[in-house]
Amino acid sequence: MKIKDILKNVKFEAEKGTSSLDIGNVTCDSRAVKPGDLFIAFKGFAQDGYKFIGQAVANGAAAVLAERDFDASPAVKKIIVRDTRLALPVIAANFHGDPSKKLKMVGITGTNGKTTITYIIESILRCARKESGVIGTINYRYKGKEIPAKNTTPGPLELQGLLADMLKAKVGYAVMEVSSHSLDQGRVGGILFDDGIFTNITGDHLDYHKTLKNYFKAKAQLFDMLKKGGAAILNYDDRKVRTLAKKLRSKVITYGLSKGSDIRAVGLEISLSGSRFTINTPGGNILVETKLIGRHNVSNILAAVAVAYHEKINFKAIKEGVETVTFAPGRLEPVSAGQPFKVFVDFAHTQDALYNVLGLLKDVARNKRIITVFGCGGNRDRTKRPLMGKTACEFSDRVVITSDNPRFEDPADIIKEIELGVKGLFNNYDIVADRRKAIEKALNGASADDIVVIAGKGHEKYQIVGGEVHPFDDCKVAREIIEGARVRGPGSRKNR
Repeated sequence: MKIKDILKNVKFEAEKGTSSLDIGNVTCDSRAVKPGDLFIAFKGFAQDGYKFIGQAVANGAAAVLAERDFDASPAVKKIIVRDTRLALPVIAANFHGDPSKKLKMVGITGTNGKTTITYIIESILRCARKESGVIGTINYRYKGKEIPAKNTTPGPLELQGLLADMLKAKVGYAVMEVSSHSLDQGRVGGILFDDGIFTNITGDHLDYHKTLKNYFKAKAQLFDMLKKGGAAILNYDDRKVRTLAKKLRSKVITYGLSKGSDIRAVGLEISLSGSRFTINTPGGNILVETKLIGRHNVSNILAAVAVAYHEKINFKAIKEGVETVTFAPGRLEPVSAGQPFKVFVDFAHTQDALYNVLGLLKDVARNKRIITVFGCGGNRDRTKRPLMGKTACEFSDRVVITSDNPRFEDPADIIKEIELGVKGLFNNYDIVADRRKAIEKALNGASADDIVVIAGKGHEKYQIVGGEVHPFDDCKVAREIIEGARVRGPGSRKNR
């Protein structure tokens, strides 16, 4: 591909003759450079690609794009831009043929619910006989292919490459989670959406955004990226999100349990086995019965239905699609190993998400004890730690505070900050820093008909300690402990 086509709509400076150069591939990874490639010395938050220009040149880069001049042989074409962060998304879209213009694009942002909504939309589209691909927290998947997710929203080159591959595979819809980081950093620049969902806004990622106002502003950028005729789909139950309805120039569709919602749930019946309700839409009503538990999942279903309604999916496919989904991995995922009590693994890692899960269980399982295991991630938003502690103790009969992904923080220091929200207010908690031992304590302390919630890591198959990634799967660990206790015999479980 000619450099002039790769750099379309990018302001740059280069010596004469550069524009006609043929490029084999474009990359920001100097290690991946092959002869004839364009290397972009991308200036990120953790690394400055300028430092790796030498390695890229040594590997055969035909051209290097950077923000300032550098030393290289005359054979290497130098391309200088003002800001690589702004240039990269445009370059990525150009190189991969701007696939978002040809795909039906659905973007989902908000603090909670994004992953579950992707699964519901995917199921509805499948029932409508429409091919879809998903880019999200758990994986990137389409046409039987699954790629482990490094980030909720990948970088521009990888993202545009995925969309281009979906297009080649004749996928019609691309459904993607759009993180606040990716919006703020311009990773999704150059993508246009047919449908943009904003689920809710609560305190999270304030280590990065600093204020809730900045966090909200970053997420709201999604609606600057709608196609002509695209719809902004807003959670009417969230007061802050609802304010966008009067500010946006695009078509707005609201959803929620509140009066005034365009897509609304009525006649709600919630139990531990699922939910039953009627969805009112401007085009008619749909009665659904779902295995998904809780009001927050009702909200997730409504968001997905709003997309389906805007995309003119028939009601039969919507109903079938909603009712087919039993759970999203790590989102109130049941663990069953023959134990006489219920175990759920959930990704809840914010105060609001924990409240949704525990408040729901407290409401629908009034006479059952709730035992909660949770921790907070290291080197992340510290303001939510005491709030999560308070919520866990308030809505649980017993809490085991433990480690999550401590990263480069001491787990004991994280736990102390969690304890600030409970010390002197509650006495229904224990501290067990080792996560496996904490889960074991909760399970060994459970009696028949109790509910054990293991929160914070959900679908994750690892634990990050320092700079090392260790295998750790909450579902697997819980199952091993339960099965081990059964092998040891009925006398081995405490409080039974």
